[in-house]
Amino acid sequence: MKQKQIFLNAVTTSGQELATAGVLFLLYRFLIHTIGIERFGVWSLVLATTSVVTLANQGFSTSIVKFVAKYAAQEKSDDVSGLVQTAVISIGIALGVVSVGLYPAARWMLRLLLPSAILAEAYPLLPLALISLWLNVSGSILLAGLVGYQRITHRNYIVLGSAILFLLLCYGFVPARGLLGLAYAQMAQSAACLLATWILLRRQLPNFPLIPYRWNRSLFREMLGYGLHFQLITATQAVREPVTKALLAKFGGLAMTGYYDMASRWVVSFRELLAQANQVLVPTVSNLQQRNPNALPALYRESYRLIFFLSIPTFAFVVVAAPIVSRIWIGSYESAFVSFVALLAIGWLINVLANPAYVFDLGTGTLRWVSIACAATAILNAGLGFVIGSRFGGTSVVAVTAASLAIGYLIILMAYHLQNHVPLSILLPKESCWIILSGIASILIFRMAFRSTFFLNAHTFEGPSVTLLVLLVLLSIPMWLHPLRKRLMNWAFSRFSV
Repeated sequence: MKQKQIFLNAVTTSGQELATAGVLFLLYRFLIHTIGIERFGVWSLVLATTSVVTLANQGFSTSIVKFVAKYAAQEKSDDVSGLVQTAVISIGIALGVVSVGLYPAARWMLRLLLPSAILAEAYPLLPLALISLWLNVSGSILLAGLVGYQRITHRNYIVLGSAILFLLLCYGFVPARGLLGLAYAQMAQSAACLLATWILLRRQLPNFPLIPYRWNRSLFREMLGYGLHFQLITATQAVREPVTKALLAKFGGLAMTGYYDMASRWVVSFRELLAQANQVLVPTVSNLQQRNPNALPALYRESYRLIFFLSIPTFAFVVVAAPIVSRIWIGSYESAFVSFVALLAIGWLINVLANPAYVFDLGTGTLRWVSIACAATAILNAGLGFVIGSRFGGTSVVAVTAASLAIGYLIILMAYHLQNHVPLSILLPKESCWIILSGIASILIFRMAFRSTFFLNAHTFEGPSVTLLVLLVLLSIPMWLHPLRKRLMNWAFSRFSV
């Protein structure tokens, strides 16, 4: 039953990521045609500027998952209720303090980055964005409680439902209210997600109150002790996106910032599809470390082989499909969007390949090199991004972002292998050589087609469609012949039959 639950968690997580990506595709296309790419860039920049408040939550969500699972296994529902209440109260107060201090700083930052003509539209968005983020972070604590109870499927349904609700609210509010309508829709979605999560958590934990009031010092210290190290990791991860968007707005303009945001969403949606499914192994790794640590090396090898098998074709598809996505999503071929997708795909591919090492480090609590790598990523992104961006423009900022991401996660991958004496030879699995070659061939075909007049013709989809069809054939054949394909199918069927 436990294996079946892990399988269902992974499947529903992947399904949720796919469906959410589809909803975002429709949403972004609607916003681009309704408010325009530059105003979309303004909203993206406002969110990036205010998202620093989420740093107050980093580490707590991970602690909630760990300790809710611990106390639930011990059938200590009072401790679980106290734990979640303590986290919600702590985060709520911290976010309030940070938001009050951030508001004037965010106005100052927008004044530096935006043309004066647009500031009148941007300033009213700030308080609404901060309220939305406060609601989102509070909801994320409750969602972590559901995950601690192994109700990952419930979390997935809430996340998908809130994405669909946001799309519908935008359809209703944005045409009449513009950017303010988008902010209102975001705030309403955040409130609905918080309410739905609270209702489901109450069904799992009946003694959880309507309004959290219980703050437990010992539980707070227990969470804080576990979460402080992870706090540094996620803080350095969280600042990467705001820094990149600020540099892009400065050296590339608002339109380029909007195209970057869309390209990042496109690439990261597929990254999440792979990484989040793998993330369900964190509690499994923690359990094995206590019960059977000798099983960890074999689990890591299998996890890495699976991620490699899936990630190479996935990111090849992401790159080659970008021109078609640009035509459908934006309405025309945009070279900036296509270039950003190609650059980001490289960085996120390395990130995904390092994800098994990252997950195992989280599960075992070995976070030293993860902290160093994430700090290096943030420093390189900000420092090199400013120096190179000021000289070569916006595209170079995105290149630096991708390069810093790749370097940071290569550090995590290499450190894990060296610390745990895992042979580096497994990083390029022999049985996946044809998948590697097919991915390279697909990219080369894409490059040749990309330069052709037939492909760039704005009035036809024949060139991109033929390219995409060739890609799918090239990738499908080696994947079908791969030994992991048969094993995965047999494993999946056996889980459903349990």
